Amino acid sequence: MKTIAVDENTWKKIKLLKDKLDARSYDEVLQKLIETWHLVELDKKIEDIIVDDDEAEMLLRVIKERGKQ
Repeated sequence: MKTIAVDENTWKKIKLLKDKLDARSYDEVLQKLIETWHLVELDKKIEDIIVDDDEAEMLLRVIKERGKQ
């Protein structure tokens, strides 16, 4: 088991999160925070790859043409 140091303000916020999340341990709180961070990062990456209809149609045409070659 590892120990991390946090200031008093952070400690209070983590304790509040533990209660709000109905978590059994601070490890569970941190796991939820990490999972949420990963989901937020994934959403950002997905937003970057969303294309409008014209771009999608052009991309499909290119893919189909390459498939014929």
